[in-house]
Amino acid sequence: MLCYLAHQFPPFVESFLERGRHLRRRFREETVTDLMMGSLITAGSGRVIVDFPNEPVTGADMEWNFVNQTDGTFLRILLQAKQAYGEGEKWTRHAYRELLHTSGKGGKLQVETLCDTARVPGSATYPLYILYHPAHTCTLARTDGVSHVAGVNLVDGYLIERLVKAASTRALRTSNKSLRVISPHIFPLSEIFCPPTVLPVGPFAFSPGGAPAPLYAVSSGGRRAIGFAIPPTPTEVRNRLAERRGRPAGGEGVPQVPEVSQSIPDDVASIISRYREPSVHDEPVPVSRWRITFVSATLADDIEAE
Repeated sequence: MLCYLAHQFPPFVESFLERGRHLRRRFREETVTDLMMGSLITAGSGRVIVDFPNEPVTGADMEWNFVNQTDGTFLRILLQAKQAYGEGEKWTRHAYRELLHTSGKGGKLQVETLCDTARVPGSATYPLYILYHPAHTCTLARTDGVSHVAGVNLVDGYLIERLVKAASTRALRTSNKSLRVISPHIFPLSEIFCPPTVLPVGPFAFSPGGAPAPLYAVSSGGRRAIGFAIPPTPTEVRNRLAERRGRPAGGEGVPQVPEVSQSIPDDVASIISRYREPSVHDEPVPVSRWRITFVSATLADDIEAE
């Protein structure tokens, strides 16, 4: 499911963007993000809810909400998407040319809006950038011995904010949005969604009509187990982000990953409720950004949702 997608979607993006390099009009970040949303819906098997909230500007292209209905915990990730551009053979000179983008009447930095939203106390929110790379960039990096540059990567939003705010000269504005500076800090999508989270089940799952979703075999506590793959819990995602922050080049000197919230926000709870009990009176809302809710639940809740 999601772990599989985290490994398979980046190579697709590499190839997709590479084709766009040779067109008169290149594919933009929005196109890749749309494709990713479609893939998440398919991979989620009913446990990934997508909607389009009409909410205040957050500086994000995507909002990932991780919910555990069993213990009521919650974590939100705000993501801004940027694509790398570059035609030369020096991949380190390829750059995210829109990284210093400003918006609004006051010309506020997009990254500052993103991080200010995440900094709200008690919001259990963390900012990330999701970066898209064509095969040209990835291949050059691998040839140079750098294997972690992929079609899709993630990077700490607070680190990007620091780089953007430090770009006070023309040289720094060029350097701080280059892969030479940013690539040591990027990490794969799989660090969020892998290893897969599997909810073990008993023998009833093998009875006629007993398995509402595909079953997966995993190791649990040193033993083999059979279960349903579900999205990672808020605590799992939080711990994976914190582990990334603890590594070299993980983002020293920037805010720590917040603890998960012990309550699910009302707006997110209503999303899940509307999904499970759709009403003919629900009206579509205008597109502001993609909002994705990843639901982890007890087996009983999961079966009921199916």
